[in-house]
Amino acid sequence: MPRALDVTVVVPPSLRALFEGRREITLGVPANTTVGEILETLLRLYPLLRQHFAGDQPVTGGLFVQVALDEPSLEDLSSGGTGLSTGGRLILFSLSRPSPGVRPGA
Repeated sequence: MPRALDVTVVVPPSLRALFEGRREITLGVPANTTVGEILETLLRLYPLLRQHFAGDQPVTGGLFVQVALDEPSLEDLSSGGTGLSTGGRLILFSLSRPSPGVRPGA
């Protein structure tokens, strides 16, 4: 069985209500876990998060989530690894979507 690792998910203030007020969440996962699998786990544990991810529905304003990795994780991902290691940080950002009919910069 692959060695387990701990990955920390950093939650921005604007999304903390979806995560029971938590600033960070540490997940213990198998060593071969991918970033996509971490996101799937977060969506299972915190289903209200799903409404803030891009999808097939038209954009209607409000917050949306972007994901970032720390530099060592990005280097690992770019060389064919999973992008995750013990102590790695997956950082969530929330940005505002423009309301329908509003042109950015107008």
